Amino acid sequence: MYRLTEEGKDYLKNNLPEKQLLKFIENQKPLEEVVKFPNSQIAIGWARKNDWIKIENNIVSITEEGKKATKEKTIVEKSLEEIDRKGGTEQEMLKALMNRNLVEEFKELKEKKPSFWQRIKRIFSKKKQVEVKANEKEISQLTPELIKTGEWKVKTFRKYDVNAPAPNNYAGKKQPYIQFIEDIKERLIGLGFQEMKGPLVETYFWNCDALFMPQDHAARSIHDVLILKSPENGKLPDENLVAKVKATHEGGWITESLGWGGSWSKENAEKLIMRSQGTAVSARTMFENKDNPAKYFLIDRVFRSDVIDAKHLMEFDHCEGIVVGENLTFSHLLGFLKEIAETIGAKEVKFKPSYFPFTEPSVEMYVNYPKFGWVEVGGAGMMRPEVMKPMGIEKSQVLAWGLGIGRLAMLKLGIDDIRMLYSNDIEWLRNKSLVK
Repeated sequence: MYRLTEEGKDYLKNNLPEKQLLKFIENQKPLEEVVKFPNSQIAIGWARKNDWIKIENNIVSITEEGKKATKEKTIVEKSLEEIDRKGGTEQEMLKALMNRNLVEEFKELKEKKPSFWQRIKRIFSKKKQVEVKANEKEISQLTPELIKTGEWKVKTFRKYDVNAPAPNNYAGKKQPYIQFIEDIKERLIGLGFQEMKGPLVETYFWNCDALFMPQDHAARSIHDVLILKSPENGKLPDENLVAKVKATHEGGWITESLGWGGSWSKENAEKLIMRSQGTAVSARTMFENKDNPAKYFLIDRVFRSDVIDAKHLMEFDHCEGIVVGENLTFSHLLGFLKEIAETIGAKEVKFKPSYFPFTEPSVEMYVNYPKFGWVEVGGAGMMRPEVMKPMGIEKSQVLAWGLGIGRLAMLKLGIDDIRMLYSNDIEWLRNKSLVK
């Protein structure tokens, strides 16, 4: 015979958790609200198993199967009613309900009054019965003590149902985008690059002026750069460097350039902004490194006042790189860029001529995405004398690039929306992984 457990009685009276969840969701609700629903873990698990709900972009929606389930009794509900009424139902359903701890088996014992001799026999065999009962008690785990004493030989081991549903165990792992960034870092270090660092809050001097961007350049407008309200100004570096940059902007200094003309403003260069490009860190590094042969890279956050969509964010990661050395050519630069593209699995890459105030010649690199087609992922070029000479670089050439690492990650991870890189979608985080 079978009967409902307390939990089974509660579900029979108040409905299954997964059915209650459907009523709570109605049509769709944010996942953060759904997880606050009583018994949400059980309800969500069974609702997904029954294909009653789907979770996409942190929104829980009811499927067609779910809508159908709200209008009729399920086989589980019918079986609970049958067990409550008759003490049994189909064998397969009994197993499933017992696995959910909604049903238990019991035996109705009809006690007979023992005879005189039976009572006497029980008295003398009481100790033996206790031993037998002890031996007949089922155990679920073999312990060292049972093995040492040999007691396991007289024990009954509980049988396991290998078909019984078990809770999912999810091993800890790195977030996919972090894993991608660390993989790129390892590969660049393997190519002989050193990692460089710089502040997120930067002066216009390092972000623009040291890179020969004119002070009236469009990229300095409020529409592209995030300007700090307080504090407004920062400190400028070595006065000798500031003087050289000023002379280069106003008349070209010794670079054989005409400069930008006009009057260069020290007050404008002191203003603080959120770093809009990783090249600001390259400028600092070039000044410290001078003509010493070196290869540097940076993968870090930059900030721009962009409209957020599937390909743009207001803060994102730049993969910045510079190579300092003599006799470097534009072909070397394209070779480095192709190496990085191959690292993330880009099969189709192309370059288009472009313009940047601090490099000449300059190119933009494009990668072919299945959904968007050719997408620009960054710019590159040879640093101009107007940038290098004030820094103290006299003999070397400098290759430079800045890539939107997020867009490269989209290709590697097979996603069409850059916002997914920062998603808290549990299913996506569990299922998406990079295999080295």
